[in-house]
Amino acid sequence: MIWHYFPIGMRFPVADFSEATRRACWRIALSAAYASDASGTGLYEACESFDPISQSPVYTCIVCYVGIKQSRAAGKAMHALDRLMARLCIHEPLVQANYLEGFGPYPILAEIDAQGKLIPNEQGAAFLPTEPIEPMQKNDGWTLLIAPDSMKGVCDAERLTRVLGTAAADHGLRVRRMPIADGGEGSVRALIVGTQGRYETVRCEDLNGAVVNMTVGVIPGPIAVIEAADAVGFARRTEQTPPIEKRTTCGVGMLIKKTLDLGYRKIWIGLGGSLTSDLGLGALAELGVRFLDADDESVEPCPENLERIAAVERDGLDPRLANTELTLLCDVNAPLLGRDGALNVFGPQKGVTPEQITAWETAFERLSKRLGGDPNEPGSGAAGGLGFGLKSIGGTLRFGSDLILDRIGLTFAIREADFVITGEGSFDAQSRQFRKAPAAVLERLSDGDRPGCLLVGKLGVDEDALLKGQPKLKGVVKCPIGEEPYDLTLTDAFERAILPMIGKDVANRS
Repeated sequence: MIWHYFPIGMRFPVADFSEATRRACWRIALSAAYASDASGTGLYEACESFDPISQSPVYTCIVCYVGIKQSRAAGKAMHALDRLMARLCIHEPLVQANYLEGFGPYPILAEIDAQGKLIPNEQGAAFLPTEPIEPMQKNDGWTLLIAPDSMKGVCDAERLTRVLGTAAADHGLRVRRMPIADGGEGSVRALIVGTQGRYETVRCEDLNGAVVNMTVGVIPGPIAVIEAADAVGFARRTEQTPPIEKRTTCGVGMLIKKTLDLGYRKIWIGLGGSLTSDLGLGALAELGVRFLDADDESVEPCPENLERIAAVERDGLDPRLANTELTLLCDVNAPLLGRDGALNVFGPQKGVTPEQITAWETAFERLSKRLGGDPNEPGSGAAGGLGFGLKSIGGTLRFGSDLILDRIGLTFAIREADFVITGEGSFDAQSRQFRKAPAAVLERLSDGDRPGCLLVGKLGVDEDALLKGQPKLKGVVKCPIGEEPYDLTLTDAFERAILPMIGKDVANRS
């Protein structure tokens, strides 16, 4: 066996590392390798790794090249293969030598000789495909842009784009995958993917007081991006999660402090997806704000103590915030108070009782005057009042969907596409009212003069009225949440409904 120096790794998101899974990955990887110049290369594997962006296990098939020119040419050829790229991780789907840490220890499985013949060793013979491998062909069909938000609780946006992209590529379509978000869960991932960003990991306390890893995304600027959902969201809920009256946003404050410790002074904070309703007082306390009772004693900033707080002291506020741009990405435009406010609309979803809503609403109104700001400003009610709390220390409220979609270049991507798929788990009146990401995509279809369809688990608006109001929307495809395996449900929806829709649009334009 000769030593190879210029590897390319193909990173597959997998459910397990069984022999059958590895064989399936290698069948795809070899087909892609043979589509480029694979002669004189070595095959290695990096098994049982983990992708912190997709939060999934990753199996990496490594093809090693003798020369850097051969490696670069192969990488270029592989990037053009939609049937390959649709199956890989979105974040760093193909990784070069400098990303494959400690390349030497990876086991070699086989070599491809100068004539292109696969010669496995004893280890590789156990699961490398033995049948002849056909070179993967480049797709020359129309370009399909897949830009959904998540099907919450069932399927994240990255998995949606991968499953739909695989089905589309297998039918000869060129595919571009672009997961989207609006300031809620998945915002960091969407921005990292869409801007070729990177991530850093920090240790903070979650809702339950446990010290866990949390993600800081870094996008060009440099701008650090964090999520309230990562610190105090539904993904952190366990049997040990305290009741709503004791939950705080302390974890968000810790995450902001850790981001400041990393040296970033432009921070975007996704507010959506929290399990808290504490007016952001927990986050403010972690950043140095003190809350005092009538006797000037410190009060723990949690909802059950709201009525005890008589004064707010800012002297200890982290001085680094004075030179920091805090941009607050709202996934809703709810005000802090009133019928459409944080407690009345979203409180019941988090376990707030009617009695608590009445009492806490009064406390929110009183404390908003002490914190300073306009409780009627759209977005101030996001994340149980976290938007208002962070705005009181210099944050700027922005609609997350607009900021994220603009930053990842969605409008340009729509103009470059021939057909667009967007969607989310439940599309209803709130999707438009609160400027959710798929609703923003539908608006941009008309601006970009491109057709598309909406994929939903549940549709909560009148379909005929929706289609009439969105002339570029060619149809709504319902893919009920809860049917497993969901990958098969999505693939069936694509072939049953979306592919004929694309074909009809192609025919009408021909």
